[in-house]
This record gives sequence, structure tokens and C-alpha cells, in this order.
Amino acid sequence: MFIKGFKAALCSLFCKAVVVAFIVTSCKTAQIEGPQESYLPSGLSPAMSEFPLQVELDVKKLESAVNSKMNGLLYQGDNISGEDLSVKIWKGGQFMFFITNNEITYKVPLKIWCRFGWKMEKFGVTLSDHYEAAGTISLVYKTTVNIDQNWNLVSKTISSGYNWLEKPKVKAVGVTIPVTPVVNLALSYFQGTISEQIDKVLYESVPLKSYVQTAWDEMQKPYLLSDSSNLWLKITPKELYLSPFTTTGNKLNLTVAFYAQLESLFGAQPAVSEKIPLPQLKTIQRQPQQFNINIAADVTFAKMAEMAKGQLLGKSFTEAGKTVKIDNLSIYSSAGRAVVVADVSGSYKGRVFFTGKPVYNPEKRTLEIAEPEFDIKTRNALLKSANWLMHGMILKKIAPMLTYPLDESLNMAKKEANDMIKSYEVYKGVHIAGALDSLSVTSVDMIPGAVRIGANVKGNVALKVDDLKF
Repeated sequence: MFIKGFKAALCSLFCKAVVVAFIVTSCKTAQIEGPQESYLPSGLSPAMSEFPLQVELDVKKLESAVNSKMNGLLYQGDNISGEDLSVKIWKGGQFMFFITNNEITYKVPLKIWCRFGWKMEKFGVTLSDHYEAAGTISLVYKTTVNIDQNWNLVSKTISSGYNWLEKPKVKAVGVTIPVTPVVNLALSYFQGTISEQIDKVLYESVPLKSYVQTAWDEMQKPYLLSDSSNLWLKITPKELYLSPFTTTGNKLNLTVAFYAQLESLFGAQPAVSEKIPLPQLKTIQRQPQQFNINIAADVTFAKMAEMAKGQLLGKSFTEAGKTVKIDNLSIYSSAGRAVVVADVSGSYKGRVFFTGKPVYNPEKRTLEIAEPEFDIKTRNALLKSANWLMHGMILKKIAPMLTYPLDESLNMAKKEANDMIKSYEVYKGVHIAGALDSLSVTSVDMIPGAVRIGANVKGNVALKVDDLKF
């Protein structure tokens, strides 16, 4: 009896121990060590870009400037070329300017008076006297505009003929005295005066070297693109090229193309390097290409996790009679891969880690976690205690929820760049004009606390001289 009772007690105790062990094992939370947090070096690669400094020479404003500076009596001379000749030349009307490519044509109406001595013989008698003549003439000048090796605007104005609007004539004793040769002599002395005046007005009104030098120096200073993210733009100019002159209506367009390396940097203001001196003029037979710059938009791990938790927390997933529920979720980085930490309960209780590659989906414009897989330590632990999870059910359920839309982030980054362009005065009288309209994602990097989306933004951007003061 004693032996039978002992066996029964032993059996009962063993069964209780198995039940307790099962209960303990079932309630125990699995402890798995996750991958070590780490980050690969990342940055925004410098972009080579071209953008122009545009100077518009408004020919009508130049016309007004020359007209305002040249009024009334323009020239007076006596004993011209040692001859008994006096001449006066007045402005006969508004000077009119026209432009074709880099050549400006002027029509200059003038009133001319001259007094000269004249001798003639008639019927063996020599007659001499002083005569006066007056007429109206329209001179034509042409000015060619160029830039020299030292970035100075140079112009050359030459006479291109004339025509009489009112031809002067003098009759003496029935003989018409040829006045035209006399007037031509007088005009030869005056034409140098007007061409010098036109070239002087052009040189003084378009201090091109000053604009180019200042723009070259100013662009080497770092620009703060975004206060919120401490994003700086650093420009390292490389070359300068003069593009062919173009004409739009009454405007002559002078375009200097800056070829520079544009670099976006996060953090403290970049140090200013030693200034690069202004290079000599070079020419290219084309207009500058599109401006482009690499910028970045950061999506924090917290934002990604928050969006995923909105769809996953409290959800249960069942496979092969086993059920797990997602209780919490977070994200960090290890060696350039996203690490997703999921706290689960149910048939398996504990924390699991899986990793994936953060990628950009251009069709959906979303950030996604591609190629998800359990971390090796999680995989080893599950093989021993929850092999059924290894079939991929939880990965297939969670991974699609880790998709983050980037439209808002990318559009905001582009907007910040455009806002900077619209309001930025490089220096007095010169501002940035244009717009960045094309954006393409170029890289996805893991940085502390966020996924950094690198993007290249292109558009038509130029430095524009506000207005030339004639």
C-alpha cells in the first residue's frame, strides 16, 4: 500500500511540475539582443552647375540717356582746317537707337549752319564774298559692343553715312555754290565728338567688371538655405564664360555663365575657404545650362514608426493556429540598414528585430523598407522557441505598413529652396531670379534619428542686375 501510495504521489507531483513548467515557459518574455545601432558616412554630393549673371542693356534707356546729355548746340568751330569756315551744329530732333545682336544703330538728326568764304570768276571778273548756308541732316552711327579679357565692356562707335533731310543751297550771281563739300569738312570734325560721347555713356553705365567681380566674391560665402535644418549652400566657382549676346525687343542681353561646384552641408556654418581670384574671360558659343543643386529632406524614425503604429498596434496575426499581436514598434539604423523593433504578445511574447534596406519608390513617391529579414540573433532565437514565426508571416504583414509618403517632404524641400531664391538679394542691385521646378531623388541614407532623402533639383535660375543706371 505504501509503495502504491508513493508512486501515485510521485506521479501527481511530476504532472504538476510539467504543468508549472509549461505555464512558466508560456508566460516568459523572450529576451533577444538587437543589432548594434550604427551609421554609415553620408552626405550630399557636390553638384556641378551652371548659372548666368544676366545684364540687360535697355537700348531705349540708353537712347534717353544720350538724348538727355546731348542737347542744344552740340558743336561750334571756326577756321576749320585752316579754312575760312565757321560751323555750328545743333541737335535737330531725338536721337533714335536700334539694336541687332551686339550692334546698336543710331539715327542722329542735326541742324547745321555754316559761314564760309567763296571765290569765283565770271566773265573774267573774280568775285569773292562770305556766304551762309543751313540745312538738316540725319547721321547714322553703328556701335559694336564687346567684352575685353579683363571683363570691361568696350564699345566702338563709327560713322555709317548720312542723308540730307534738307539740303543747304546758296546761289550767287546766278551760280549755285556747292555747299556739300564744305559741310562734309565740318562734319568730319564733329563726328569724333558724338562717337566718343556714345562710347563714354555706355562704358560708365555698364560697369560689367564690377558686377562680375562682386558676384564672384559674394558667391564664395556660404548661404543658409534652411533655418530649421541648418542646411547650408557652399559654392565653389570654377570658371566664367561669356555667352553670345542676344537681343530681345529693344534689349541687349549680356550673359556671363558661372560654372561652379554647389555643395549642401548640414550643421554649423561652413568655413570660408581662401578666395579664388576672378579668372580671365573665356567664351562659349551657347547659353548656360540649367541650374541644379543637391538638397535633402529628412524623415525621422519617430514619424515612420508613428505612421506604422497607426496601422499595426493592437492588430493580431494568425498562422498555423498561432497568433501574435503587435504591442509596440520602433525603428533605428545599423550599418546602413533600417532595424525594425517589434514588441509582440500572444503565442510568442517578446521583442523581435528585423532589418531591411530603405529605398525610394519613384512610382509611388514613397519611402519603403525592402528585402525585410529577421536579424540573425532573432532568427537563431526563433529557431529554438518559435519556429513557426520563421515562415515569414509577421514580416509579410508588417513590412508593407512601413511605407512613408514623401510628397510632402520633397515638396517642402523644393519650396524652401524656391523661397530662398525668390527673396535673396546677393548684393545691392543684384538678386536671384527664377524657379526650381524639377526634382528627382538621388539617394537614401540612414542618419542619426532619421532617413535622409537626397534629391537633385533643377530649374532656370540666374543672377540678375536689377536695373542699369544711365
